[in-house]
Amino acid sequence: MGPVMICTSAFGADRVKRLGQAGVLEHIRDAGAQGVEIREELLSEHDLPLEQLRLAIEQASLTCVYSATMPLFDTRSRLNATAIDQAMARAETLGAQWIKFGLGQLYAECIDDGAAALKSRLADSTMPILIENDQTSCGGDPLIHAALHRALDASLFGTTLDLGNGYWTDHDLSQAASRLGRQVQYVHCKAVTHTNGVPHASPPDNATRSHWIELWHHFPADVPRAIEFPLDHDNTSATARHVELLRALA
Repeated sequence: MGPVMICTSAFGADRVKRLGQAGVLEHIRDAGAQGVEIREELLSEHDLPLEQLRLAIEQASLTCVYSATMPLFDTRSRLNATAIDQAMARAETLGAQWIKFGLGQLYAECIDDGAAALKSRLADSTMPILIENDQTSCGGDPLIHAALHRALDASLFGTTLDLGNGYWTDHDLSQAASRLGRQVQYVHCKAVTHTNGVPHASPPDNATRSHWIELWHHFPADVPRAIEFPLDHDNTSATARHVELLRALA
């Protein structure tokens, strides 16, 4: 069994921006989760100063993952250096245990240069950096991720495997799990439903959980896993059931 995190975005952007991300910590704690994923794109005046949000996380006895808004690489495979520096500074202020970045548009022919630039930029960092299969064409490709990790060859970098993002990029989840399993240090859990052909995050049904169980042998059994599907902020018991089902994945 592994620890369960909950992304603040699971409670809806409007509510979180209105309450501040500290406003959902009590629900997360009471549902039995061990950690929170703070979302950079949802930071508002209610979350400032960040030292105050850090104190609220510590008082709730939760671990913290910081999710950066900007991916590591822009549409021309250049490092988003300024955004990376800003996100790292915020994560450190929050006392985050990990920071998560989407990969972005790192093209195959740019992998070696991209890896060198990334290692150079983060040479002084001690915070583990989790690179997510995002919803871009390159960033969602498990082959690109596998090649980047070979080029990085550094323990500082791991993978966040999102179990739903492949529906946006048409990449197979089973292939991603088998190719990236050794690097996976964090799993984003969401099922996907389609409305008028448009994918949306949704809670997993029994069939989806069964599929995840089949894939889980690729990952460390105790890998942290995060809820990134919609939750009802007014129903802590329902969230607690989701937490227990995710904790049992192994």
